[in-house]
Amino acid sequence: MLHGELVKLRPMERADIPRLWEFAQDLEVGLATGTDGRPTPLAVVEQIYEERYSHVQEGAINFGVEAHGLLIGGIEFRNVNWLNRTAEIILFIGDPAYRRHGAGTDALRVAANYAFKLLGFNRLTYTLPEDNLGAVSAYTKVGFKQEGLLREAHYRDGRYLNLLILGLIRAEWNDPSPLTQLTAQGARPQETR
Repeated sequence: MLHGELVKLRPMERADIPRLWEFAQDLEVGLATGTDGRPTPLAVVEQIYEERYSHVQEGAINFGVEAHGLLIGGIEFRNVNWLNRTAEIILFIGDPAYRRHGAGTDALRVAANYAFKLLGFNRLTYTLPEDNLGAVSAYTKVGFKQEGLLREAHYRDGRYLNLLILGLIRAEWNDPSPLTQLTAQGARPQETR
């Protein structure tokens, strides 16, 4: 487990499926993450769990985001390229009580520390609709910069939105806090640099 100030990142578990299904029914989460907003059956969430979270998936690293003992979202490194040390980093906060209160920013900070300090990544990217102001705020607070714009590349609510391309490279990462990792249940946290 990786610990931040407000959240911890931990593996997704089968017991999280009902909570993930609850998040999947939230239209705001669906629209913010680029889905089409259709209701998601439990069987589909179970299939997603099996494909993404139940084993080591080639080219992806997944975490649940937890606060106060409750799963509140997820974070994923997708399209990991080990040769170039790059990945897309995708965050969602599914619990509305934790949106816009710093949980997402804290999760991104912890994940970036993990990516740069432990995995040796050089670059993280994320592409999102320009009107997802909460996500834009969280990503830019941890140092992501706008690197590009895909004009009218996302259709929603009867209009086309621009997609922002955000990026962060290791040379720009200046979080001095060490990566804190809990090695076993009940064990003391160990710091690594």
